[in-house]
Amino acid sequence: MPQTKRSINRPAAAWLVLVITLCGGEPGTRAAFGDATVETTHAPFVFRYVEADRPLVQALEGIADRAWARVTADLGHTPPAPITVVLAHTDHAFNQFQPPDRPLPAWASGVAYPEVMTMVIRSYHAPGSPRQDAGTIFVHELTHLVLGARFGNQPAPRWLHEGVAMYEAGEWRPQHEWALVRAVLGRGVPPLDELTRFLGRTEADAATAYLLSEALIGHMIATYGRPAFADFVARLAEGNTFEDALISVFGVSESRFEARWRAHLDRRYTWIPLITSTSALWVVMMAVAFVAYAVKRRRNRKIVGAWEEEERKEGPPTE
Repeated sequence: MPQTKRSINRPAAAWLVLVITLCGGEPGTRAAFGDATVETTHAPFVFRYVEADRPLVQALEGIADRAWARVTADLGHTPPAPITVVLAHTDHAFNQFQPPDRPLPAWASGVAYPEVMTMVIRSYHAPGSPRQDAGTIFVHELTHLVLGARFGNQPAPRWLHEGVAMYEAGEWRPQHEWALVRAVLGRGVPPLDELTRFLGRTEADAATAYLLSEALIGHMIATYGRPAFADFVARLAEGNTFEDALISVFGVSESRFEARWRAHLDRRYTWIPLITSTSALWVVMMAVAFVAYAVKRRRNRKIVGAWEEEERKEGPPTE
C-alpha cells in the first residue's frame, strides 16, 4: 500500500495558505530559508541550499523545465515567477516555516506553500520514512503550488489536489493496481462525493482514496484529453460545482460520469485477478500447448503427404 499523504489548505499569518503534502500546520516566523546559504536561479525556479546539496540541485534542474511545462499545461495556469525551492538538510531547516510546537512529522518529505510559491524538500533521508526520489517529490510539490495558485482563495477539492499531484509525479506503482483490485472486488470504492471524506478516515480508507484520486485524474485525462481537463480545473477554480464543471466541459452529468467511472473500474480491476491467477496461467499454458500440438500435427501431415506423393510419382519399387 502507498504511504498515506495529506494535503491541507489552512489560513495562516495574513500572507500564507499552507498546502502540506504529508501533514498540515500553520507557518511560523522563523528565518525564511534557515541554513541554506547558496542560491541558484533556473528560471522560473530559485533553488536555495547548502553547498553539499549542489548535485541534487543540478539533478532537479534537469527535470524542472519539463515538469513546469507539463504541470502548467495540464492545469491551464502559469503562476508568476519565481518559484522558490528550498532543500532542507536538517530537521530544523525542514521545519523553518513551522511553529515550534507544530513540527512536520519525521516521515514527511516535502511541503508546499502556494501563496508565496515556495516548496521545502528534505535533501536527506529521515529515519523511519520511505525512501523517495527527490525528483518525484519536486514534481508533486510543484503541482500543489500551481494548483493552489490556480484556485487562489477558492478551496480546491482535496481529491483533486492529491490526485493531480500523484498523477503528475508519476507515483503509480504495480502494487497500486492490486490495492484497487481489492477495493473494487471488496466494494470499497466510495461515491465520488465522499472521496474527500475518505481521505481523512482510517489509514486503509485514506490509502485507497489517494489511489482512487490518482486513478480518477488519469481516467479524466485519458478519456477527455489534457486541454479539456485544464478547462475542467478552470471551471472548478471559478467556483463552479463539480457537476456544473462536468456538464460544461465534458458534456456529462455527475451521475452519468460516475456510472462510467465505476464501469471503467470494473473493467480494469476485476479482470486482473482472472488473467493473473494460477488457474488462469494453467489455462493459458494448456491453450499454448494445444496450439503447438495442432501446428506440429499439421506439419507432420504435410510431410507424410509429400512422401506419399513422391512415392506415387516414382511408382512401385522394383524387385
